[in-house]
Amino acid sequence: MTDRFSRLGGVSQNDSNPCSGDNWCNGTLQGITSQLEYIRDMGFDCIWVTPVVLNFYGPDGPSGYGYHGYWAQDYYQIDPNFGTKEDLKELVEQTHNLGMCFILDIVLNHCRPVHSEQDLSEVNPFNKTEYVHQLNISNLTFDEYTEKFSGWPPPTQALGPGAACTLQFFPDGTPDGTNNGTYCNNYKDPGNIYNDNTYLGPLAHGPKDLKYCGPGNYICKGYNETVNILGWFYDLADLNQSVPFVRQGLKDWVMYMVTEYAVDGIRLDTTPFMTHEFLKEVQDMLLALDNPIHILGEVTSTNLTFHASYQVKDGHSILGGLENFPLTYGAMPGYCGWPNGIQSPVAQSNLNYLAEAMLLQQKSGLYSDLNLLMNMMDNQDETPIWGQYHVPGSGPFAKGTGGCLDYPTLVMNAWAWLMFAKGMPVVTWGDEQGNAEYRNSLWQFGWNRTSWQYQLLKKMNAIRRALNLAKASQDILRYSKSVLVFSRGCDTRRVIVLTNNVVQPAGKRMDYWIKLPRPPKGMMWRDALRDQYFVRMWRRVITWSTEPLVLVLEPEGKKADVGYTVETQ
Repeated sequence: MTDRFSRLGGVSQNDSNPCSGDNWCNGTLQGITSQLEYIRDMGFDCIWVTPVVLNFYGPDGPSGYGYHGYWAQDYYQIDPNFGTKEDLKELVEQTHNLGMCFILDIVLNHCRPVHSEQDLSEVNPFNKTEYVHQLNISNLTFDEYTEKFSGWPPPTQALGPGAACTLQFFPDGTPDGTNNGTYCNNYKDPGNIYNDNTYLGPLAHGPKDLKYCGPGNYICKGYNETVNILGWFYDLADLNQSVPFVRQGLKDWVMYMVTEYAVDGIRLDTTPFMTHEFLKEVQDMLLALDNPIHILGEVTSTNLTFHASYQVKDGHSILGGLENFPLTYGAMPGYCGWPNGIQSPVAQSNLNYLAEAMLLQQKSGLYSDLNLLMNMMDNQDETPIWGQYHVPGSGPFAKGTGGCLDYPTLVMNAWAWLMFAKGMPVVTWGDEQGNAEYRNSLWQFGWNRTSWQYQLLKKMNAIRRALNLAKASQDILRYSKSVLVFSRGCDTRRVIVLTNNVVQPAGKRMDYWIKLPRPPKGMMWRDALRDQYFVRMWRRVITWSTEPLVLVLEPEGKKADVGYTVETQ
C-alpha cells in the first residue's frame, strides 16, 4: 500500500514515527522504488501495488480518507499524494531492472463515495448519473437516493441485507438496512464466539458454518445475485458497465494503464460485483496483446463453484487468475485461530477445512489453472497474520492479540503452507517485520533485513526456487484438525511439507502419522528450513518441536556434522 510503505520524496522523509488509521500517512511511489532491493532480496518475484489514480481525499464520515487508493476520482491522473506519472514509470522500470514483475491494482466496479449529483460530476470520465446503477431509486431524486444519513447511504447495497440475505422491513414499509442489527450475520455480534448460544437460530440468515453471508453464499436465505451486481458497494458509486460509454471507457482506461506504464499484471478489486461477460471482455482484450496480461480477480467467497466461475464458466475462460479466498478463509483461522472470518465458526484451529478445500480445488476440475491462484494468510483488507485476534470493540487499527502473535511457531507453520502450497504465495507489507496492526506503516521498522521473519521468508523463497516448485504437482498426504502434510514436485526435486497448529511447550514430542517415502540410494531426507532433529519411523515422523518441517532430498553425509535425522524402518 503506497501510502504506508515509504515516505521518500513525500511531504516528510522516513522517520521512526509509525502511522496508521484512516488518515493519509504520505507514503510515495518514490518510496517504493527506494526499497525494491529490500523486496527482491527477500526472494519475491513481483510487487503488487494498490491503486495509484487520483482519489477523493475525504473525509467521508466513518470511512475516513482515500489514502488507500480505492476511491477513484480522476482515472487519468496519478494521485499527487503518491507522486507523478514519471514516478510510476520509474517504479515499474526499476522493478523490471531488478528482475521482478509489476502488478497494478485497479477498480472497475465503482468509483469514489458519492452522496449527490455534484459529487458525481467531479469524477472523470464517469460524471453523469446515467453512468451509475440506480437500482430501486423509484421516485427519489439522485441526491435523495445517495444522501448519507445515520452513517449509512440509502442506495441498494451489493453486500449485506437485500443482496447477501433477505432484507427486512420496518412496520411502516421502509427497509431496515441493518436487519434489526443482525445485518447478514448468523451469530450474535460482537464477541466472535461461536456456539449454540451465540447462533441466531431462526433469525440466522445462513447455516452455522458461516459467520455471515457474503458473495456466492447461495445457501443463505434471500441471497440475490441481481442486487449483488447492480447494487452499490457501501456508498461508492457503482459503475453501470451495460452503458456503452462506461463499458468502453473502462476498457480504454485499462488499455491506457497497461501500455502507458508497462505493467505486467492486473489485480482486480471487487470482482464478483460485476458480470462475467464484462470481465471476459476486459481479459480477452489484454490477452490479445503482444505481451499478454493476466487479470487476478478478488472474489471473496468460500463457495468453490462460485469462486472458480470467475476463472472459467460454462467452458469459457473469464479471468486468468484469482485471489484464493476459499483457501485463505480456511488457513487464517486454521493456523492462527482467526475468529473473524466467514468460516471461523468451524475452521478455528481446525485444518480439516483448509485441506478439504485444497483437495476440492485439485480434483473438481472447476478451475482452469491452479497455478494462477494467489494464496494469502492476510491482505490489505484484513488484519495482518501477527494480529488476527482483537479485543472485542477495539477497532481494526488496534494492535492484535493472541493467536499467531503469541505463538510465533503458528506463523512458521502458516508460512510453510503459504510458501509451498500450489499457487502463488502473497505476503503483505510488514508481515516480514512482525507487524500486528492493520494498515500500519513500514518505515518505523527500518526495513530490517536481519529480522527472523524476513530471513525465514527469504529461506522459503530460496527453497521454492531451487526446487522449481512454481508449477509443480501437489499431493495432500495427511490432514486432521491439527496437522496438514502435503508434497510438491516429484523424484529428487520433491519437497514434503509437514505443518501443524499445535501450541505446546518446546521440547515436547510431535508425531506426524505419515509414511515418509524411502529415499533413493545415497540420498536422505533433510529439513531444509531449520535443520530440525526428527526421526523417520515406519509410519510416522517424530520431532521435538512444533515448527514445520520442509523435507528435501540431499546426498547422505552432506551435513554429517548436524544430527538432524534418524531413519528407522
